[in-house]
Amino acid sequence: MIDVDNILEVFSGGALWCGAGDDATDLAQAASIALERGINTISVVPGAVGILWPWLENKNVRILARFYLKSADVANISDMVESINQTFKQGADGAQIFVDVRDLDGFVSQLYLIRDDLFFNKTLFVGMNISEIGPFDWPRIYAALNKLRATGLILAMVRDDGNASDFVGRVYAALNDWKTDFDMELDFIVGKNLSRIEQVQRLIQSMCPELASRVRFFINPQTRG
Repeated sequence: MIDVDNILEVFSGGALWCGAGDDATDLAQAASIALERGINTISVVPGAVGILWPWLENKNVRILARFYLKSADVANISDMVESINQTFKQGADGAQIFVDVRDLDGFVSQLYLIRDDLFFNKTLFVGMNISEIGPFDWPRIYAALNKLRATGLILAMVRDDGNASDFVGRVYAALNDWKTDFDMELDFIVGKNLSRIEQVQRLIQSMCPELASRVRFFINPQTRG
C-alpha cells in the first residue's frame, strides 16, 4: 500500500479518497488516519456516507460524497440532486460532482437555480478530467464555476501518459487564468504518480502563492503499487 504517513510528512494539503469498493474496515481505517493525522477531508461514494459518519461526527472532518454526471439532461440532474440530498441527510458535508467539460455549461445552467436551497450550509465541488481541458477553455470554466458559486474545482488526472500527458502545461494554463479574487479551493487527484503533487506545488508557489493554503491533494490509502 501507499505509505500515507510518509506522503503526509512530505506533502501538505493531503485529503483521503476512499474507493468505490472499500468496505467498512477500509472506511474505519480511513477515519482513523484522518483523525490521527489531522486530515480534514474525506471523499467517498454516496453509499459509504452513512457508514463513515458515526466515526467522524463532530470531529471537524468533512465527508464529501462524490457523483458522476452522465449527461446534463434534466432527468440525470434531477436524479443526482435527489441522491445528493439523501447523502446530506446521512451526514455528508458536501458533494463532489464530476462532469465532462462539454456538459459544464448545461449542468451549471440547471443547478445554479437550486444551488442555494440544495447546498445550504454545504460545500459544492465540481470535478473535471484535466486532460480534456484545452488551454483556451479556462475563462469559460471559471465563469461557470463563479456563476455556480462553487466551493472548489477538482482537477483529476484520469490517465497518466507521462510526458505525453503534458500535465505540467495543463496545470500552468489553469493557474495562468486563475484570478486572485477567486474564492475557491483547488483540488487534485493524481493517482499513484506522486511526483505530480510536487509539480503542482512548485507551480502554485511560482504562479499563485496566495492559493497554496487552498490546494488539496486526494490520496487513496488502499491503492497498491
